[in-house]
Amino acid sequence: MSSTTDLEAGPRPERPVALIVVILIFAAIVSSFEATMMYTALPEIIEQFKSPPSDAGWVLTGFLLVGAASAAISGRLGDAFGRRNVLIVVLLASIIGSVVSLATDSLGGLIAGRAIQGLAGGLVPLCVGILRESVPKKNLSVAVATVAGAAMWGGAAGNIVAGNIVDAWGWHYVFVVAAAVAAVGAVGALFLPRPTTKARLGRVDWFGGILFAPGIALALYAVHESDAWGWSSGKTIGCLVGGLAVLALWIVWELRVSDPLINIRFFLNRKLGLTLVATAFVSFGTLGVSGFVGQMIWQMPEAAPVGLGLSAGTAGNISFGIGLIGFLLSPLSGRISRNGRSCNALIVGAALSIAAALLSALLLDSVVGFLISQTVLTGATGFLLSSLPNLIVEGVPGANTSEASGVYMVTQTAFSAVGTSIGTVLLSQHLVAGTPFTTRAGYNQLFIMVAVAAAVGLVIAWFIRRASIRSTDALPQAAAAVPHAV
Repeated sequence: MSSTTDLEAGPRPERPVALIVVILIFAAIVSSFEATMMYTALPEIIEQFKSPPSDAGWVLTGFLLVGAASAAISGRLGDAFGRRNVLIVVLLASIIGSVVSLATDSLGGLIAGRAIQGLAGGLVPLCVGILRESVPKKNLSVAVATVAGAAMWGGAAGNIVAGNIVDAWGWHYVFVVAAAVAAVGAVGALFLPRPTTKARLGRVDWFGGILFAPGIALALYAVHESDAWGWSSGKTIGCLVGGLAVLALWIVWELRVSDPLINIRFFLNRKLGLTLVATAFVSFGTLGVSGFVGQMIWQMPEAAPVGLGLSAGTAGNISFGIGLIGFLLSPLSGRISRNGRSCNALIVGAALSIAAALLSALLLDSVVGFLISQTVLTGATGFLLSSLPNLIVEGVPGANTSEASGVYMVTQTAFSAVGTSIGTVLLSQHLVAGTPFTTRAGYNQLFIMVAVAAAVGLVIAWFIRRASIRSTDALPQAAAAVPHAV
């Protein structure tokens, strides 16, 4: 795909860097807030609808799968029609999803509303693209890391806001806040600079942009129903094989299309390919499973095999507090990432992910012990969410930043959905008879799975090459501290 203007050489819009970064921080917060706000509410949803974790988990999985498709579509449309314009449209769509969820009184309706709300998954790649075309090169890596860190902080805010609202009024009213935040974000986006470059859109590959989502959903549905149907059942095998067949068709389609909406040819580039594979593994465990399981442990009653008996509000407050640590670490990750060394920050994040999973398994019996493990997890998440976007920025020309960031977000969000889905199924397979409570063995297996996935990500990170001096000429040098970027 060609561009009409050289993104790196073209003139920067006349907007203060501070204003641009603050607006994009808010947009990133909208995305992560909506992604995590149901984590705190999940225990109440399970209780209200009398559903096992595997069924209620679709409230999270549905959002993530649509979010993955939105990341792909929004990134490409942002390159073609202007990232600011598409950013505003996505924010408005997420408001509609909040309204649908607010109006429903059934689990199916809630899942449908959350799926619409999942369009917010396209916000982060658009934010990265706007930073690339608007922020001076010397401040770009810290700006990217800061916005990514703010996204994680928004996830923590989702926990505290949702937790206290659930305690006071119930989960429905979480969507009132979500709609209001998205509305403010849409208004703020109007003050972003107008696009300085647009790529030639050509024929839009809508089929390839959405086909992977139903393929993953069908395969995950087979996993969800395997307990009821049995692994040898024709329905289980049919759904699983059908889902994998759809995914295979999608891969073949995207490789044959000249201008794919999800350019999986990025996987063939050594640095980008390894980055995306590492993203898949850490998203499956650290960013997928760990996101919801912590809230389950905080809120499950002490009478359960695993549970600390905290209220939703208290659990949300704790998550918010330790989430600030990840936000504060994101500029450090940006500094480590400068001069093409983002792989070093990824290594740190993967190593902390392993430690967090092991500590969670060992220390989940006490509030203080689990607090320690979740603090380490937050540090790991901060390094992961800031290093991975910088690795993408290092590896692509400026004109294709949103496209490549979209593929990254598709990978991250889709594998987070897979991890969330499989994690809730694993918890459901180890329930104490007649209760919604999972055994200690079930949680241990979950954390071992997370640790193994993070270990694979760590090994892959060692093989990601540092950017060459020539390529870093087009990359920003990280500023010494956040104030230099904002």
